[in-house]
Amino acid sequence: GTSFAGQYRSELNVSRDNLLHAYKEVVASKYALPAMTYRLNRGIRDEDIAMSVGCMAMVNAASSGVMYTRNPMDIRDQSIAINAVWGLAKSVVDGTVIPDLFVVARGIPLAIQHKEIQVKERKFVCYPDEGVCRLDLTGESAGQPSLTDQQALELAEMGVRIEAHYGSPQDIEWAIDAGG
Repeated sequence: GTSFAGQYRSELNVSRDNLLHAYKEVVASKYALPAMTYRLNRGIRDEDIAMSVGCMAMVNAASSGVMYTRNPMDIRDQSIAINAVWGLAKSVVDGTVIPDLFVVARGIPLAIQHKEIQVKERKFVCYPDEGVCRLDLTGESAGQPSLTDQQALELAEMGVRIEAHYGSPQDIEWAIDAGG
């Protein structure tokens, strides 16, 4: 019943030389104010929380975002919501950009029920060696959809399979690289 989503620090595009330092930063975030407040508000004792740190290869995302396999505000709503931006999902997760929204209706086949394409004024990209950079978007790309309809449907299909595997609604971060 608790997810701790967004409570701990994330480090993006870390070099091999700085991996240990990034690990320590993530572990230390267990004691950051938001994480401690989250635990206290739910009556969870510090000693009852084990913490692990995941480390994976970075995807240099052309577009990315967050997908909810059920509406987090109305569990009876069976639709799949996909939030998408250009570049890394950092701006979706931290709320600094209003993402594109694709709402996919369940059924056979899945179908796009609704979409809202936003003007996205910035994106985050990976530096070649380490770290991320914020770039301002100008011109046509800022107003273009960050996903094609086909990509949104493929993501929704993956979301349905992941939800079936875990047996409950899922909040999934995803990324698509330049190669698709």
